[in-house]
Amino acid sequence: MAWGGVHTCCFHLCCCCSWPQGAVPEELHKHSGQTLLLQCQYSPKRGPYQPKSWCQQASPNWCTLLVTSSKPQTAVQKSRYTIWDKPNASIFKITMIQLTQNDSGFYWCGIYNASENIITVLRNINLVVSPAPTTSPTWTLTWLPTNTGRLERSHQAAWETQIQGRGNQGGLKSSAPICLGSAGPKLLVSVLCGLLLAKGLML
Repeated sequence: MAWGGVHTCCFHLCCCCSWPQGAVPEELHKHSGQTLLLQCQYSPKRGPYQPKSWCQQASPNWCTLLVTSSKPQTAVQKSRYTIWDKPNASIFKITMIQLTQNDSGFYWCGIYNASENIITVLRNINLVVSPAPTTSPTWTLTWLPTNTGRLERSHQAAWETQIQGRGNQGGLKSSAPICLGSAGPKLLVSVLCGLLLAKGLML
């Protein structure tokens, strides 16, 4: 039986449930570990407080209550579900935390009539929970600075020691020394090599 665009279904009772022809549930997509935040709007009504409910569809005409409000402006938490009714805004809010793939299914939010065990459905939700996306590890390449100045000075000192040693040995006076361009600064090596070559030719 339909009442002004909302639909009445039973809870733990077999009853008739009228849905508009061709109606499609709202589909919501989430990932495992995420939180579902939902608002349901209703028409304000005078009289005794009407509890609001969030339930999971068990069959076309049945649903399992997950959490129900007890009074306005007060959050009610049950397991992973929380409901909070705000009559001054004519909405109630629903929260589902730590979603898993097993939470995928159809849910209803609506006004719960405890005396008749009936829920007036306001929104029909098809919740689809997918596995959490995997992220590839990121590798950071760190370059260590090279102390080129110290390296050049040590090579230069070794080169000068080698030159002095060769000058003191009589058997090496007539032979020109070997110059290595990569041993030190290019300008210094070129000058030293030129001088040593000239000295060797003169000897």
